[in-house]
Amino acid sequence: MFHVVVYLLRDGGWAGPVSWRKPIEFGISGGITTLSLATVMSRLPRTGWLAWPCAVAISLFVPETLLIDLQTWRGVPSHFNFDTGFDAAVFSAMGTLVAFVSLAIIVMTIWSFTSLRGPGSSALAIRAGMVFLTIGQLLGFAILGNGFAVDDVFRSSIVGAAGELKVPHAVALHGLQVLGFLALILERSPLPESRRWQIVVVAIAGYADALGVTVIQAFGGRGPVDLTPLTLLGAVAAIVLLFLAYASALRAAGLGALRWSVPAN
Repeated sequence: MFHVVVYLLRDGGWAGPVSWRKPIEFGISGGITTLSLATVMSRLPRTGWLAWPCAVAISLFVPETLLIDLQTWRGVPSHFNFDTGFDAAVFSAMGTLVAFVSLAIIVMTIWSFTSLRGPGSSALAIRAGMVFLTIGQLLGFAILGNGFAVDDVFRSSIVGAAGELKVPHAVALHGLQVLGFLALILERSPLPESRRWQIVVVAIAGYADALGVTVIQAFGGRGPVDLTPLTLLGAVAAIVLLFLAYASALRAAGLGALRWSVPAN
């Protein structure tokens, strides 16, 4: 949120490779992801030899964002900037930090399939969210690869005429929050476990549908809202499925479930 305050005070614009948009996006997204992964880790065994390396690696979101801050303060692009040796070193350091973060996420994803504690429906939601998060890392590296291919900072995430790789990247990154929050609501509901499973499966199907639509749009070279009849149908189906899942969970748990508390089970 610090970046938002700086943006409001400096009013440096929102578009382009040198604006406070990027620190804001990376700061908020990385912060939310880090808190979500900490919550997931609380449901994993306290295995120091594995948990600590994962925690330290995930915390590298912070220095990565600080490097983006540094370049923004200097008034130069943070990504795909090789104008000077220093700029190239900063971009290389950012890539190294992201690689460690991604490795930790992959390890935690595998770990969640073997040792996750909690109700089965919650475990299903968290595991699916971790898989989406892993896909998000792969899409992030696809953006890097595309940036090197086009050799243009302005089109680093653009495929074809208008395909925006940042959209499926962002959608995949935050599946853990969408599905994890649903799981927390269901844990506060009186629904039987079989019914919770059904709701989680519906939500996973909806989110997978949403991610699929954004992937098709991006790699097809079409803008995020330049939908074909097929992708429009998919987008509507995704919204309906996610709405039904959350509506069913909130109806059963009540709005009081939105208040933060530790679930009894």
